[in-house]
Amino acid sequence: MSDENPSAVMLRLLQGAWVTQSLHVVASLGIADRLTDGPRTSQELAAEAGAHADSLHRVLRYLVSLGVFAGDDTSGFRLTPLSELLRSDAPNSARDRALMYGTYNYRAFGELLHTVRTGETAFDHLYGMPAYEYIGAHPEIARSFNRQMQTGAPFFTHLADQYDFSGVRTVVDVAGGNGTLLATLLTAVPGLRGILFDADHVVEAAQDNLRTRGVLDRCELVGGSFLDGVPEGGEVYTLSRILHNWNDETCDRILERCHQAMDTGATLLILERLIPEDGSPGVALAGDLNMLAVFSGRERTATEFRTLLDKAGFDLSGQRELPPDTSLLIARKR
Repeated sequence: MSDENPSAVMLRLLQGAWVTQSLHVVASLGIADRLTDGPRTSQELAAEAGAHADSLHRVLRYLVSLGVFAGDDTSGFRLTPLSELLRSDAPNSARDRALMYGTYNYRAFGELLHTVRTGETAFDHLYGMPAYEYIGAHPEIARSFNRQMQTGAPFFTHLADQYDFSGVRTVVDVAGGNGTLLATLLTAVPGLRGILFDADHVVEAAQDNLRTRGVLDRCELVGGSFLDGVPEGGEVYTLSRILHNWNDETCDRILERCHQAMDTGATLLILERLIPEDGSPGVALAGDLNMLAVFSGRERTATEFRTLLDKAGFDLSGQRELPPDTSLLIARKR
C-alpha cells in the first residue's frame, strides 16, 4: 500500500477532469504536430494555433509537470514519448481519443449520477439519442471516432501470430470500421481474402484505406447492419471491440446473426478487454464506466462471454492475450 498521504491521493484523483481537458486543449490546437520540427515557445505556438498565449502557456506548464511535454518558454516546449502519441500521424495516435474524451464523452460523464440513479445511459439523457446515432449524424465526429477506434488498436498486428489462418480462404470482419484489422490480416496472410462488413457509409469510406494498404483487390465490401444479418461465406469471422458497446440483449442478437451466417465448425474471433475474474485492477474496469455512461454497453469477464456464446450456439475453445491489454476469445459454431 502506498505511503502517500490519502488527502493528496484524493486531491489528485479529483483533478482527473483537469488532465482530460488539458489534453483535449492541446489535441484540438494540434500542439504536438506543431512541435514535430523542434521546440517552440508558447507565444509561437499560440500565434500559429490562434490561441491566447498566456492561457496556452499555463496549460503547457501543467502538462510539463505531468510529463506530457518538456521544456519551458526559455528553452521552448518540446515533445516527450507521451506527447508523441498526440501527433496526428503517430502510428498509435491518441489525438482523436483526446478529442472525443474532451467533448461529447466528457459531457456525458457529467451525467453519470443520473445513470447510477436511473439506469438510463447518461449520453442518451444528455443528447436525446444514443451515442452511435449522434456520431453518425456528425460526419467529422464519425471520421474522428473511426480513426481512433483503428489507430488505438496495436493488438491488430499480433492477431495473425496468435491464431493460425493457414487453410482459411475468407475472413469476415463484422463491423470492421475502416478496414485496418482486415488489411493487417490480409497483409500478414498471403492468399487470404476478406469481407469488410459495416454500415454503408463506413465501408464506402474504407476503400481509400484498403487501397492504400494494397489489399482492396482482395476485399469485398458489404454494407448493412449486424442486427439484421451478416454476410455468409467465411471460415473465420471477427468481432473486434464490438460486443462491449452493447447490452446483453443486443449482444445476443449480434451473435445470433453471426451464427446464422456461419457454417458448423466455423470460427468466431472476439477481441475485447476482459474484466479480471479475481477482482484485480485492469483497464477494462475504467472502460466499463465509459460503456455505462456513453454507449449503453459493458465490459465483461471471460465467464460472461462464455455465457453469451453458449446461448448463441458457440463453444468457447480458447483464449490468448494480445499486447498491450486485449484478449482473443476463440469460439466455434456448434
